[in-house]
Amino acid sequence: MLSKEFLTKKFPHLKPSDKGSFALSLMEDYKVQDLPMVQDGIYLCLVSEKDIFAMQDLGQALGSISIYAPYAREDTPLLEVLRTISIEKKMLLPVVDEKGRYLGVITAGILRDKLAEMTNAISNGSIIALELNSQDYDLSNIVHLAESNNAKILSLFTYPIADTAKMVVLLKIDLEDISAVLRSLERFNYSILYYFQKEKLIDDNQRKSLDELMYYLDI
Repeated sequence: MLSKEFLTKKFPHLKPSDKGSFALSLMEDYKVQDLPMVQDGIYLCLVSEKDIFAMQDLGQALGSISIYAPYAREDTPLLEVLRTISIEKKMLLPVVDEKGRYLGVITAGILRDKLAEMTNAISNGSIIALELNSQDYDLSNIVHLAESNNAKILSLFTYPIADTAKMVVLLKIDLEDISAVLRSLERFNYSILYYFQKEKLIDDNQRKSLDELMYYLDI
């Protein structure tokens, strides 16, 4: 997914001729701490509240208040946009075309929603976290063990464990009962860090036993 597919034009942009007080008012209205400055359709910089409060007179025009100009190109992949927003520690990032023309912004909220969509975070299923040595990571084997138990991996992520040679493999599985998958992973010596699944449905035999127990307790 590229940035042009999920940018928004809902946020206003500033002009060099706008006054500091006006810029602060816009930021307050839209609940943001930064807004892009645009002139003649060209993105100039990202203006922050801090920049404005540093002005001697909020009634003056912004002018060339900042040279800080982070941005994403319209063909930037989503994960690279996430990386930039994380590094820059901003809640929004301007998007431009190949000629520097302003197209809109991507917000942290939009990124959150798109990542949830891409990773099937809101889909039904279960989560398994494995801990293993980085050199032992074998994606095909993990997929095989899941699929051999009639499970499909909806998403998979890996991340290193700091200051070690180990990593975590995070799986989203389409099953609500993953007991068979867990047993297979353990049988092949995978270390299960944690897992999450909905409460297992009670089958007829378990229901009968539970009813008998409740009847006994009533007596």
